[in-house]
Amino acid sequence: MINYSIVMRSVNANLLEINQAKSRINQAKKNGKEPDKKDTDLVKTEKQNAFAISQYTDVMTIEKFAKHITSHGSVYSRADISAILYMAVDCMREMLLEGKKIRLGDLGDFSLLLASKGAETADKFTAQNITNVKVQWEPGQQFKNLLDDAEFNLVASRSAQAAVLKAIREGKTNVDLNVPINPDGGGDGDGTQGGGSNTGGSGTTGTEGSGTQGAGGSGTTGDQGTSGGNTGSEGGGDDNVSL
Repeated sequence: MINYSIVMRSVNANLLEINQAKSRINQAKKNGKEPDKKDTDLVKTEKQNAFAISQYTDVMTIEKFAKHITSHGSVYSRADISAILYMAVDCMREMLLEGKKIRLGDLGDFSLLLASKGAETADKFTAQNITNVKVQWEPGQQFKNLLDDAEFNLVASRSAQAAVLKAIREGKTNVDLNVPINPDGGGDGDGTQGGGSNTGGSGTTGTEGSGTQGAGGSGTTGDQGTSGGNTGSEGGGDDNVSL
């Protein structure tokens, strides 16, 4: 069962300009000035749609995962499985740093992506231009589409639950869900009002084997969007909830 909550996200194509207008409005208010009418009019054009965001129910450590594997009739003990998993992590890191792609059957392929600063010419490009090395996971067949086998359950977001619990402890009878609450170092959106922007990729990852910086995405996510991965704080929703 996959728990999910609902967040509101901006879907405007000109979201960058709207966010910049919001910043100017906030700065003007801090300075005791009247915000520019162009900025306030632009912000009023912001449109938000409802999107789903996953809410995990538990964090499966290697030990918990090993215990779960043993519950499926494994002939190996939890300690044996844990040791193998720890060794697999170490060996995967070793092989990736040797430039190999790791293919683990239905789990998929693991390889490296490089982020780099551009150079004027290929002759001027050196390893010093490489700024980051990340791991790319290409899911295997069983992981490419989980939708057909997934069941969904609508729940209150972790941020909303934390806000309610905080209000109960403080003896309050209502709670403002617009106030960010981070229950475990992260909330439910991505830290921006309405749960995040719709812009394309930033171009920080390189094409496999090329050693150069990728072009990144362009355009907006539109109505389909993505969930944001349980980070930041949630936007949207009702302003107040009575307890």
